[in-house]
Amino acid sequence: MTPERWQQVKRLFHDACERAPEEQAVFLDAACDGDVELRREIESLLAVHERAGDFMKQPAMNVAPADAEAEIEAGRLINHYRVERRIGAGGMGEVYLAHDTRLGRRVALKLLRAEFTRDGERVRRFEQEARAASALNHPNILTIYEIGRVDETHFIATEFVAGETLRASTSYPRACSGDI
Repeated sequence: MTPERWQQVKRLFHDACERAPEEQAVFLDAACDGDVELRREIESLLAVHERAGDFMKQPAMNVAPADAEAEIEAGRLINHYRVERRIGAGGMGEVYLAHDTRLGRRVALKLLRAEFTRDGERVRRFEQEARAASALNHPNILTIYEIGRVDETHFIATEFVAGETLRASTSYPRACSGDI
């Protein structure tokens, strides 16, 4: 998809999202003007947004403690993933660049914060995040490789995509009730 096309998709997605669900089809008829691929792309984003429901409305960081735990050291093995370096953090966990020693590829390894591993609801939300993302197939959604647990460490292994985070980017679509 070209950058111009992505800008068009974002704009129309945002405009459609601002309309009541029963008005979206009429809006897309006019806005897409017979461009079937454009309409399919926007409808795909709207469907993902709708399926996410309440899951994405409250960011995990809104309910997480502000203090962070110690960083995982480079070289540590978590299952068959060798940690290289920390690349980010969120409300429920930290994300590390790691090397998948079995398949020889770089992955993003999200680890649930240690203080949450004894909280069944936090573990459930962490696993729900992986299941929700793995149920979707869209070029703008990371591929989930694995969800697992080693001792008390819960992790999600995903594809690694180099570049800026969505939070740092100003070029991604915004959903009506929050960011997608």
